[in-house]
Amino acid sequence: MAMPDPDLQVPAAALPIVGMGGSGVVLFFVMSAFSLCMTWPRHVASGLPLRSFYLSRLFRIAPLLLVLLAVMVLRDQLRQPARYGASEIGWNLSMLFGLSPQWQAGIVMGSWTIGVEMLFYAVFPLLALRVRGLPVQLAVLAASYALALWAAHGWPAPLDFLGNGYGLLTQMPIFVLGCVIFRLWQRWREIAPQRRQTLGLGLLAIGLFGTAALFYRWLPSNAWVTDWHLSALGYGLILLGLLLTIQRWAVGLLVNRVTCFLGTISYSLYLVHPFLVSRLYGVFARLYAALPEGAAYLACAALSLGLSVVAAWATYRWVEKPGIRLGHRLFARVQVRRLEKIAAAERKASGLKPLPQKTS
Repeated sequence: MAMPDPDLQVPAAALPIVGMGGSGVVLFFVMSAFSLCMTWPRHVASGLPLRSFYLSRLFRIAPLLLVLLAVMVLRDQLRQPARYGASEIGWNLSMLFGLSPQWQAGIVMGSWTIGVEMLFYAVFPLLALRVRGLPVQLAVLAASYALALWAAHGWPAPLDFLGNGYGLLTQMPIFVLGCVIFRLWQRWREIAPQRRQTLGLGLLAIGLFGTAALFYRWLPSNAWVTDWHLSALGYGLILLGLLLTIQRWAVGLLVNRVTCFLGTISYSLYLVHPFLVSRLYGVFARLYAALPEGAAYLACAALSLGLSVVAAWATYRWVEKPGIRLGHRLFARVQVRRLEKIAAAERKASGLKPLPQKTS
């Protein structure tokens, strides 16, 4: 709806929900932190948690982003004058452009979220290793939100970019909330089934009602609590409620071939769809000229989604998967070298001669 200029017209009844589509980024951040907490034990079990975590994240995110970055730079640099300078390209190649006050938005459309996500990856192991108990996590959540408020309202001018919409400090409470949701799920899933169901249904109802109230502007505006952070809380409660209440018979409604497929290609879907949508504006105009408003919007959405799914599958198959496999192979080599060093140290301690080194 919002990418074309002017916006695509949407039926009034659907406008609040469609207009809040951007809050899907908030859901992404909550789910990202939750899933990182869920998979952290796997990195710990590897014996090299930091290397396992950072290699996994780097080769999960970097290949597709860098390929799309290369496509955009090559396309736009051929124009006169060239669109990007060396500084902007360098920040984007580093994937740390979330720390740049000038280039936070990223060159690849929508990639500002990746700039924030990479910074959260940098600090997540500290949270996983040092911030374990629920009381401590709640304290960190309160502190991160207070810091976000300070960054938004009174942060020193040279650093105020960290408190804007693209800023890490603005988004950090959402990531920490995802960690808190994970900890609550771990604690409450052990309670008696009937109590767990009641608790989960209550949280799910509060989350759904709160999110609807936010979308439809039933809540009074508040300078101290933004819609962005409120939507994170709503999504977090919905997630926790589903986890506590979902019955085996209902799992298939949420977890099935279609949803798993869309989840698998979701990263590609997110980064690829702006390329396609931005080239369909002329088609959108023809659809609006030929169809009623509601039918035209549905046709535009269906066309965009259909083409984006096909393109996202292709980039997942030919860019993401090879990158993920490369990361696994590199970490396997790191593990082999670690085991060789341990074996050599044990042989030395026992007085045995070291094994001969292989020659290439």
